[in-house]
Amino acid sequence: IALTLPVLAFGFILGVGFEAGPAGIIVFVLIAGLWGLVYTGFPYAIALKTGNPAAVNSSFLLFLPFVFLTTIFLPKNAMTGWMATVATYNPVTYLLDALRSLISDGWDTQVLLIGIASVLGVGVVSMSLALWALRSRIRQR
Repeated sequence: IALTLPVLAFGFILGVGFEAGPAGIIVFVLIAGLWGLVYTGFPYAIALKTGNPAAVNSSFLLFLPFVFLTTIFLPKNAMTGWMATVATYNPVTYLLDALRSLISDGWDTQVLLIGIASVLGVGVVSMSLALWALRSRIRQR
């Protein structure tokens, strides 16, 4: 949320509007905040499993490609080959679609539900890994 608010403020300064209105802004911040929460499960899992600060610090290198292998720079219909396939299976693509829909389309319920479901799916995986690593660390002591 700490990064979402300045981005929104900068967008408003540049003239970006939300087709979904003020409630869409709140939903945008909530979805982005939820993504920030579930995404941190992966570094937490690595931290709890390894206990190594260097491993945690470099863990972003493992997950950074997930951002660039999405529709962040190109629409999916402009992608071909393996890039289109990876973007189709990447949950971040659907998160971005949901956030974009609030800005440009308004309340597209199907896109929003798919985006929220992808965030929740990543959350189940990341938080399960983090809790599993925590459990194994607690049992070691």
